[in-house]
Formats: sequence, structure tokens, C-alpha cells
Amino acid sequence: LNLRGNQFSGPLPECIGNLTNLQFLDLSFNQLSGNIQSIVSELTSLKYLLLSGNEFEGSFSFSALANHSKLELFILSPGSSRLELETENPTWFPAFQLKYIQLSNCNLNVRTRAIPSFLRYQHDIRFIDLSHNTLVGTFPTWILQNNSKLVVMNLRNNSFTGTFQLPNFKHDLVQLDISSNNLTGMLPKEFGLVRPRLEYINMSRNNFGGNVPSSISETPTLSTLDLFHNNFSGELPGSLFANCTMFCALILSNNNFQGNVLPQDMDLRSMRVLDMKNNNFSAMVGADLLNSRSLSSLNFFDISNNKVSGPIPRLLCNLTDLVFLDLSKNRLYGSRPSCFNSSYLHFLFLQKNNLSGPIPHELLRSPNLVALDLRDNNFSGNIPSWIGQFSELQVLSLGGNALHGRIPNQLCELRNANIMDLSRNLLFGSVPACFSNISFGNDISFEMIEVVDIPNFMIIYLNNPDQIALNLHLPWVDWDYSELVEVEFATKYRYNSYKGDIINSMAGIDLSCNELSGSIPQEIGDLHEIRSLNLSHNHITGSIPVGFSNLRSLESLDLGNNNLSGEIPNELVALTFLGTFNVSYNNLSGRVPNGAQFATFDENNYRGNPGLCGEPIHKTCGFIGFEKLNKLDISLMN
Repeated sequence: LNLRGNQFSGPLPECIGNLTNLQFLDLSFNQLSGNIQSIVSELTSLKYLLLSGNEFEGSFSFSALANHSKLELFILSPGSSRLELETENPTWFPAFQLKYIQLSNCNLNVRTRAIPSFLRYQHDIRFIDLSHNTLVGTFPTWILQNNSKLVVMNLRNNSFTGTFQLPNFKHDLVQLDISSNNLTGMLPKEFGLVRPRLEYINMSRNNFGGNVPSSISETPTLSTLDLFHNNFSGELPGSLFANCTMFCALILSNNNFQGNVLPQDMDLRSMRVLDMKNNNFSAMVGADLLNSRSLSSLNFFDISNNKVSGPIPRLLCNLTDLVFLDLSKNRLYGSRPSCFNSSYLHFLFLQKNNLSGPIPHELLRSPNLVALDLRDNNFSGNIPSWIGQFSELQVLSLGGNALHGRIPNQLCELRNANIMDLSRNLLFGSVPACFSNISFGNDISFEMIEVVDIPNFMIIYLNNPDQIALNLHLPWVDWDYSELVEVEFATKYRYNSYKGDIINSMAGIDLSCNELSGSIPQEIGDLHEIRSLNLSHNHITGSIPVGFSNLRSLESLDLGNNNLSGEIPNELVALTFLGTFNVSYNNLSGRVPNGAQFATFDENNYRGNPGLCGEPIHKTCGFIGFEKLNKLDISLMN
């Protein structure tokens, strides 16, 4: 009986319990509710039971399946938050031998958080998924020991502790995911020898330490290795992945590795994702890789926040398929190689190095840039007018360099820009009025490009139910950049990081700490969705535009340390989201606005403006300037 993917709702009809010869029941992805234990307990001929994606409630005890001797497949994932699965109470003994069990995120044994003990009596499991259940205890090596035909083991996001142990025989495991647990210790030296068929390994977000065992090179089919956020250390052995010719994704970020980022004997012809950020690597690659084309398929390359020094290697010239490149927060110097040529590049992060020279014209070879961050280097010369040709650019960060000259009007052609940081340079001239042509948050969503394929296991759902538990394959699925792209932008007196979809919540301009002059263009008041505007530490004159009251989404406005004059427009009290406001050290005068958000600002926001008065700065405003009064007649007039 296949009722999968309909819109059935309400309790399951009790008459289904009369189908005592039923072997296949798929109720997945409906809106069924109520308690199903009594009905399922009657279906003792079941071989395949699929219940995922409904609104079942109450408690379901696995003891109801004690007499289901033919049961081979049980799937309940993701389960309803109102349904609890209990496997330990009452005590029972399984008459079945499962081939496939998936109990992900289904409130499994919420009182004891124990791994189901009935699994100790299973010896033919091919696929087991107990992820996202906060189960406790030591790593269940016995599952591997008891099930020599196990292909997929997923224990992700639980609370298992202790060391990771291997069975004492070669195993046919293909996928292993034990990420997001509390496992410790070193990986067994014989890791790759015992599991020669492994294709996918995810051990991220644990507390493993020591070296990565070189026996991983004995897994020639390995496609993905994810060791993110552990305590691994030491250098990567040169022969670590010498035989892994199918490698697609290597993720070693947030550890303590050192030495070369890439061991020189690696065969990387299939590599698509290389994420090595937040380690202690000091050199980019071994000498044999400098002129190698073995990385030509690479799409994602991140070695940010390491200690890599020297010029950017010409190795990058061979990375013609790159989409994401992050070399930020290292010790790189010199200029970018002129041979660099990746027309697919969308994200380029080179900030916080010692790179110098003019902004390289070769960037035009990457016309699809979405984010360009060159902050905190030693780039000099003018801001190139050709940057305006990047029609897809949404983040432009050039702050903290030695750029000079005027802000080119061609930047106004970046109509999709959300974030523009030109701060801490030597720019002069006026603020371009045409900035009002740029979106800055107006109906623009940060593009998350999904182009990198990485392996992920799935089931082939076949019409023949006898094949469901036996047919697993390794499809290619899109790598989602939404969790990888991170942008820094200063607002409210500090740098904040915006990652993933949160990037869409920030839209801002930072032109602070330059030599800009002239008045603030009235047109800036047309940027209705901008959230942060910083023009501080310049030589800007004139008044604060009344049109700023139209910046309805503005959260931070910093105009401090300029030569502004006149009054602060009282209309600014309409800015209901304004949390940071600074006009200190100008030549402003008159009464300070009060009410709404302005009631939260104190005298520090207005310091250095002797002509200002009002309650926030504890200075009374007179009704008339008596010092300018020539005659006062208060006589009674008839």
C-alpha cells in the first residue's frame, strides 16, 4: 500500500490494521496525525514500513514490532515533534533482522537518550541512520562488529563520547558520518586498511586530536573527507592521499595543522572543494605542485586565517574553474599573478594580507564577481573605474589601503551592491550623488551560487519494494555556498560578520577616515533600505540633509569628526530603527532632537558641538538670543 506524498490528514483509519497480509506500507509525507502504535502492531506481515513526514503524536514503542519477523526496513525521519519513540521500555526481543533503519530527528528515547539496545541483535543491517537524537554513551563499535555488510552509518549530531574504535576485520562501509558528537582521542592507525571501500567520511565537530593516519591513502575510492573543527595537528604527510584519485572534497578547517597546505604527492585531478581555513599552515604547496595542473577542477579554495607567507603562487593560474577563493588573513605579499584567469569566479577574499600595488586589472577576467574584499592590504593608486563593469557585484570592500583620488562615478553602476566599504584610505573630493542609483538592500538578495558538486548518499526509491534497502548510490548534489560566504562590515562602532542568509540583512556604505569634502548629497536620502551609513572622519561641510528622515531602515548613522553646520533636523526622530547616532566634533547648533530613538542617545553622541543645546547634553536652550537683542518693549499696549 503506497500512499506516499499525498495530502491525507487526520488519524490513520483503524481498518488498515485488518490488512494482516500487508507487506509494504508507505505513509510518508502526508499530514496524518494521532497514535499509530495499535494499528502497526497488527500488521505482522510487514517487510517495509515508511512513516516519515507526518504529524503522528503520543508514544510509539518498538515493542509493538516484536512479532514482525519479516520486517527489513523501518523509516521514520524526520518525525513529528509530538511523537516520541521508545525502544527500551517495556523490555522486548526482536524477531526481525533489519536491513535498513532510519530514525533521524525523531525524539528517540528522550528519557534515557540510550542507543536502541535491540540493535545489538541485528546482524544484517546495510543502512543505519540515528542522527539528530542527542543519544549518549560511548561510540557503538558493536554496530560495525555485528554488521559486516553495513554500507552507510550516520550517527551525526548526537552526544557520543570516548574514542573511535574499529572492528577487527576489513569492512565494506562506504559512508561514515559521526560528526557533531563529543568523541576524543586519535584515529586508529589502521583506519584506511580496515575500511578500504570508504567514499565519504565526516568526523567534523568532535574533539579528535593527533595526526591524520597515513593509511587513509589505502582508500582509493575516497571522495569526501571532512575533519572540520577538531584538534588534529602536525603536518600532512606527502603520501597522505597519493592513491585517492577520486577525491572531491577535503575539509580540514579549524584544526592545528601546520606545514604545507597541500602535500606534494597528492593527486588532485578530481578535487572540487579544498577548505583548509583556520589552521597554522605556513606554506601554500609543495614544490611539485607549483606548476601542476592537477587542481584544474577546483571550484572552492579556502586557506584563510593561516600563516602562509610569500607571494601568491602561480599555481592559481591553473585554477580556471574557481568559483570561491579565500586567501585572507595570511602573510601574503606582492601583487596578484597577472596570469590569473577564472571567468567563473564569484567570490574573492584577499583581505588582511600585505598585498601591494594597484588593484589588478586582471580582475576583469572574472566578470561575474559577486563579492570582492581587498581590505587591509597596501593597495595603492586610484580606485579603477572599470570596477563599475561588475554588474553582479554585491559586496565591494576596499577599506584600509592606500588608495587615493576621487571616488569614480562608475561605482554608481554597481546597481546590485549591498555593501560598499571604501574607508581608511586617502580618497578626496565629494560623495557621489549617484550613489542613490545603487540598491543597498532594496529588493536585492545576496546570490548564493550553488555550482560545486559533492557526494551525498541517498536511497533509490524503486517500484519494486524488495530493492529499496539494497540499492544505495552516490549522486552528485549541489554544494550550497550560503553557509560558507562570510562578509565583514563595520557598523555601530565595530566589525560584524555576516554569514549565509544573514548577509541579506545588511546594506551599508562606509566612507569614513578619508579626505572627502563638500556637502552630503540630498540624493543619499533616497536609499530607503540602507541600514548603515558612515561618513565620519572626513572634511564634509554643509548641513545634515532633511531627506535623511526617509532612510526608514537606518540603524547606524555616523557623521562625526567633520565640518557640518546648521541644526540637526528634527525630522530624524522618524528613524525608528536608529540605534547608533554620532555627530560629535562638528559645528552643529540649535536644539538636539528628543523623543523616539533620540531619547536613548547621550552627550557623547554630540560632543564637540558647542552650539548645540537640549536635554541630552544637559544644556538649556534659551528662547531668544539676548546677546543679540537691541530693544525689548514689554509695555502695555492699548
